[in-house]
Amino acid sequence: MTYQTKKLGEKLFSEDVVTYSLFNNHIPNDSKVFFKFAHNINVKMPRGWNYWCAPEVDTIEVKKDKTIVAYELKGVRRYKQTEENWPAFYDGIGQAIAYLNLPWVYESEAKRKRYNGGAFDFVYLVYPRKSADFPDDEKEILNLLPIGVLIAMPDGKFYEAKMASKNPLLNLEAKQHFLENLQTIEKPSINGKNFRKIEQVGKEYFDEK
Repeated sequence: MTYQTKKLGEKLFSEDVVTYSLFNNHIPNDSKVFFKFAHNINVKMPRGWNYWCAPEVDTIEVKKDKTIVAYELKGVRRYKQTEENWPAFYDGIGQAIAYLNLPWVYESEAKRKRYNGGAFDFVYLVYPRKSADFPDDEKEILNLLPIGVLIAMPDGKFYEAKMASKNPLLNLEAKQHFLENLQTIEKPSINGKNFRKIEQVGKEYFDEK
């Protein structure tokens, strides 16, 4: 899908717009996707455990081949009501690193984590940029980390500036647990209110009917 580039300042390339663009233009249609996932404690199902994410995971993609990818997304913010504040390359690195050990499978009665390590195969940090340039000084720092980097453009295109390495904290038991219990995180799925808001803002930005 191709979009016309928005005049900078006309509409804000916010985190919700970046999220919608990622879903629409980068993630395959056959993937399962979840948005703004923090926990599943509201799902009334007897199980003795809950998922906990701190920080909240912006987007989770479960591919058809069962690969799980987590995305930390950044967007443009309004500064003093008039100026656009584009995120720096270091914004979100801490959150993305924390994703490597998420989600916790927290056992209620024992009050402990069931597994050491996380369920996500790969973690990506997504930045909005005015161009696809990825300066060498940023590369030198981010090449030290196992996370990948995607550049989100205002016209809906994405560029992989750095490929993610396999999550060094991946726990295969935690991953299998997550895959077997996706029904407990329906609230942040594309059928939930989180995505409805994201979709509304994204369609307005890209002038979709």
